[in-house]
Amino acid sequence: MSTNEVCVGLTEIHSKSLLNNNDTFLFDCDGVLWNFPEIFPGAIELLNYLTEQGKQLFFVTNNSTKTQDDYAKRFSDIGYKAKPEQIICTAWLTAQHLKSINFKGQCYVIGMQSMAHELEKEGFQICGGIGPDPLASDANAMKTDTLKLDKNVDCVISALDLHISYIKILKAATYLNRPNVLFLATNDDASLPQSDEIVMPGAGAVLASVAAASCRAPTILGKPHAAMFDAIRLAFPDVDPKRTVMIGDRVETDIAFGNRQGATTLLVFSGATSEKNLNNLKQNVEKKTAEQDNLPNFCVKDVGQFLQFLQSTEKK
Repeated sequence: MSTNEVCVGLTEIHSKSLLNNNDTFLFDCDGVLWNFPEIFPGAIELLNYLTEQGKQLFFVTNNSTKTQDDYAKRFSDIGYKAKPEQIICTAWLTAQHLKSINFKGQCYVIGMQSMAHELEKEGFQICGGIGPDPLASDANAMKTDTLKLDKNVDCVISALDLHISYIKILKAATYLNRPNVLFLATNDDASLPQSDEIVMPGAGAVLASVAAASCRAPTILGKPHAAMFDAIRLAFPDVDPKRTVMIGDRVETDIAFGNRQGATTLLVFSGATSEKNLNNLKQNVEKKTAEQDNLPNFCVKDVGQFLQFLQSTEKK
């Protein structure tokens, strides 16, 4: 496919076609609906509009630090009544993946309390990793003979963890040295969305250290990988990728995810990707130094403009 056939600037006609030819809309959250606590203009109105039109909405996020219930409450607080099952977050996704493979063992989880909540809700046992696990402040050497390791770990899960430490990496890598231990990762985003100069390491930064130390490659569950869409289809069999729109701000996660699953993709310029970024990407694709999967079918300024296009078609 030529780059002239993708990255099309959205118009009223395109918007009407997207509405009429699709049943399901998948939204990323950060950079698309909000840069929390700022809610983008038109975001909640768009969600309510699509719901009133009978569309099925899901919120697909690589954020593992919140549960489905956390997100449902956030949406309720800002004016959209989302059901927990509409939230496809990676903490929930991890539990669903373990269910789908009939996993019965214990998990060492590098992650936040949200991971424990979603896993334990599905009956999975956690044997460490949640919360701080630091070295003593005066430590200048690692005494492995006093280290407490669990003999019954069957799975190591790597997620975003604000309490990541040398001890946690050591334990995870040691467990993964056992060949039958499963290795899962919520996602591999290197950094978190941020509006200032601060660089906030993401789950991918945590994962990189565990993978390097263990010499193991994980199964990655979040966008752009297929496991997230597989979980949606398993829970909601009527979702047809050919009648689905994926709306996101990151080409390497959101857009690649939608394209690989056969959905129509819409990039918004309110988050991680600017028009300049997209133009550079198009040139790199033409030079075959970047992946075609990262190019969206359509692009638009923000979700507010998408809403304006949809509403304007009703007036004509």
